Amino acid sequence: MEDYSTAARLRDLLTRKRADNAVGVEEANAAFYAAFQQRNIKAMEGIWGLGDHVQCIHPSSCCISGRESVIESWKVVLANTAFTIQLQDILVHAQDDFAVVTCLEVVDAAESKGRIAATNIFEKQDGRWRIIHHHGSLAPPLR
Repeated sequence: MEDYSTAARLRDLLTRKRADNAVGVEEANAAFYAAFQQRNIKAMEGIWGLGDHVQCIHPSSCCISGRESVIESWKVVLANTAFTIQLQDILVHAQDDFAVVTCLEVVDAAESKGRIAATNIFEKQDGRWRIIHHHGSLAPPLR
């Protein structure tokens, strides 16, 4: 016998859970970029995940692995001159404990402007969404 009402309730529950996860990831992504733009290393440390699987690829670097090394790399990045970042084309795909965000970072620094295509991977650790991988690559200029 088919139970359509139970199936509908489960469908609605899963839809709400996915939406809640997406909102949580969007908030974590916003916190990452707020720490980045404010050049706040303490906030940056708080958003990064724990573990040896944590990685970061800055536009001018190779893959940096391990939380401590990643945080050290951000200390160098955040010590540079002031800049602004505007995000465009943000896409979020979230599951129960894993999420991917892609976006375009439009960066305006004192001496240069540029566009960076970014991928941020988040993992839910102890009930919080934390970034475990950031990859930024130079994007072609607008024509």
